[in-house]
Amino acid sequence: MKTFLVSLLMISSLMAITANDAALVLDAQTSLTNAYKKAKAQKKKLILLVVVKDDCNWCELMVHNTLSDDNVKYELEDMVTVVTDISSKIAQTLDVKLTPSMYFIDASTHRPVHKHIGYEKPGSFIIDIVTAKEKVE
Repeated sequence: MKTFLVSLLMISSLMAITANDAALVLDAQTSLTNAYKKAKAQKKKLILLVVVKDDCNWCELMVHNTLSDDNVKYELEDMVTVVTDISSKIAQTLDVKLTPSMYFIDASTHRPVHKHIGYEKPGSFIIDIVTAKEKVE
């Protein structure tokens, strides 16, 4: 039993993701300031801010299952994605308590227009994307 528990802990730690890892996987920005510049240059109205935490298995699932889904990626093409850690200044400003947290931010006003807290499957997350897009049109 002890060997089983140790193995389980080792496997679960392999699934954990950091903000930098997630940014690489998603080809995302790690700086909100740079994301605002990119959005302005590319005339994109929304920024998706993804807040993760080291050793968060739900964050891992959100990055690899949902945000990497082809249909979700298609819907996010007209946004700039940023990934940050829960300890970052922007996460603290938004008073993020749980991860993963996704904030859709208006690129011109720099204010969140929609948010989702927690893991969500691709189909449900697309509804959040569409809702956020409607709020800036």
